[in-house]
Amino acid sequence: MIVFLAIPIAYSWYIYRLIVRLRRSPASQDSRLNAHGPSSAEELDKVSYKEIDMAKVLSPATHEGYAVIGGSGFLGTYIVRLLIMRGETNIRIVDLNPPTSKYLNHPSVSFVKTDITSVQSVRDALSAPFPNTRTAPTVIFHTAAIIRFWDRMSYCWDATYRVNVTGTQNILTVAKELPSAMVIYTSSAETVTGSPKFLRIDWDRYPVSIRDEDPTPTYPLKQACYPRSKRMAEQLVIRAARTDGLKTGILRPGHTIIGPNDRLLSSTLTMPRLPMWDQPWTSTDICVFDAAAAHLNYEDALRRIPEEVSGEAFLITGRGPAWSVGDVRAAIKHYATRELIFDELPPLLMYVLAHIMEAFLFLRYHFLLPFCFVFGGGRPSLLPRWLGPAIFLQPATLAGQMIDCIVDDSRAQKVLGYRPQWDVAQCIRYSVDEIQSGNVVADHGLKVV
Repeated sequence: MIVFLAIPIAYSWYIYRLIVRLRRSPASQDSRLNAHGPSSAEELDKVSYKEIDMAKVLSPATHEGYAVIGGSGFLGTYIVRLLIMRGETNIRIVDLNPPTSKYLNHPSVSFVKTDITSVQSVRDALSAPFPNTRTAPTVIFHTAAIIRFWDRMSYCWDATYRVNVTGTQNILTVAKELPSAMVIYTSSAETVTGSPKFLRIDWDRYPVSIRDEDPTPTYPLKQACYPRSKRMAEQLVIRAARTDGLKTGILRPGHTIIGPNDRLLSSTLTMPRLPMWDQPWTSTDICVFDAAAAHLNYEDALRRIPEEVSGEAFLITGRGPAWSVGDVRAAIKHYATRELIFDELPPLLMYVLAHIMEAFLFLRYHFLLPFCFVFGGGRPSLLPRWLGPAIFLQPATLAGQMIDCIVDDSRAQKVLGYRPQWDVAQCIRYSVDEIQSGNVVADHGLKVV
C-alpha cells in the first residue's frame, strides 16, 4: 500500500518541481537579485536617448574599402550607418537581398548580390575594386547568418550549416587572397552559455554569468543548430588567424541584440497578440547601435594591437543591469500608441507542446521524404508554411528563452575600447519611436520566410 501511495506522491512532487524549474533555475537568484526591476510610468516617461552621440565612440575615418557581408540585415544595417556617420566613402553591402533601410540610401554605399554558400560568388563580391580607389575591400565585417533558433534535430542541420559554416569558410578563403584584409566575425553569446536541462529540475546547474576569462565550459552547451554552427564557424575564424596569419576577430553579442526589427522588442510591438510564458527570465541585452560600434572598435584594435586581439573572441553586452522579459514588454506597452494584447500561458503547457511540435515535424519530414525522392527528386520543406509562427514553438526555442544570462564584457571594454552607450530602457524607447513614426518598416524576426 505504501508503495502505491509513494508513486503518485513522488510523481506529483516531480511535476511541481518541474513547474518551478520552468520559471527559475537553481542559479536564477544570481541574476535576479541584481536585475533592474519593474519601472514606474514616471521613470519610463523620463527616459531619453536624444543625448546619445555614437560618433564619440568611433575612431576617425580610414577611407579604406569596407565590405559588410549581411549588410542588408538587422545588425549589418547599423554597421553601415556608423561607417557613413564617421565619413567612410567606400562601403559595399554584400548580401543576397538589397538593403531596404532609407538610412542606407547614400552615395558611399553600393550593393553586390551575393550567395555566401558559393565561393565564386563571394570572390566576385570581395575581389572587385572600388571605382574611386581601384582596390578591393580591406575590412570585411561578416554578419550574415541564418538564425533557425528553433532547430536542433539532425535532419535540419544542413540548412544552418550551409550558410553559417560553409559560408564563413568561403569568406575566409577569399579574404586570404586579398592583400592586407581583415575579417571581423559576428558570433553569439549563445556559443558559451549553458543549455537548460529542465527535466533535471534542481540538479540542472550552470553559471548565470559568463566572462571571456572563464575556461572552456564543461557544462552542456547549446545543442540547437544555430549556436552549434556559430561555434564551428568561430573555430574556422580562429584557425585562419593562428595558422594562416589572417587578421580576424570574433564578437559574441548577448544575451540578445535588441533594436528596431529585432525579435524581442519589435515582435512585442507589432504582433496582433503575443503569447508569453518567459516573463521571469532575466538577461543583459545589447542595443544594435552598441553591437555595431563594437565591430568598428575591433577593426581599430586590429590596426593598433593585432598581436593581442587577432584570432580572439570577445563577449559584448549593453549598459546597465539585466532586465526580465516581463519588464521589457511592460515598458514597450507603456510607450506603444496602440493597445498591446499579451496572452499569459503556463510554461509547462508550452514545454509539452514544444516537444509535440518537434515530434510532429520530425515524423512529417521522414514520412514525406521517400515520396519526394520518388516523385520530385528533392526533400520535403523544413518549414510547412501552414503552421505559421507556431513552428517556432520547439524545445530549442525554450532553451534559448528560458535562461538567466549575465554577460560580462569587461575584457572587451579594456582591450578593444568598447564603450556601450545605450541601456535597455533607451533602446526600447528608441525602437518604439522608430517603428511608430515609420522611420523603419514595422517588421520583426519572428516570421516564417
